[in-house]
Amino acid sequence: MNKASLAALRRYLTLAEHKAGTIKLKIAFAALSDPKVQELIAEFKNKPMPKAILDTKVNIFTQTITIKYDTDSIKADDFEEILTTKNEERFLQLAEEYHAKLLA
Repeated sequence: MNKASLAALRRYLTLAEHKAGTIKLKIAFAALSDPKVQELIAEFKNKPMPKAILDTKVNIFTQTITIKYDTDSIKADDFEEILTTKNEERFLQLAEEYHAKLLA
C-alpha cells in the first residue's frame, strides 16, 4: 500500500453521509489529475475488493462514491475517522491496521 498515494486521495474526499454499513463520499474532480491518486488507482485496478467491502458505486454526475461495508469487519467509527482525522499519524495507523486485516 502506497501511503503517500492514499493520503493524497484522502485530500480529495469529503464525508457526505454515513450510516453504519454505508458511507457516501464526495470526491473532488481534481483528484483524477493528481499523479499520486493515479498511482493508487493503478495499484488497486484489477484486484478484488476485500470481503468486508460489500459494494461500491461511483456516480460521476454527483461526484460521489458510495461504499457498503461489513460492520463486523470494519468499525463504523474507525471508517469515519480514517476519512476525517486531521492527525496524519492516526490516519496512517488506522490505514495500516485495516489494510493488513482486510487483505490477510
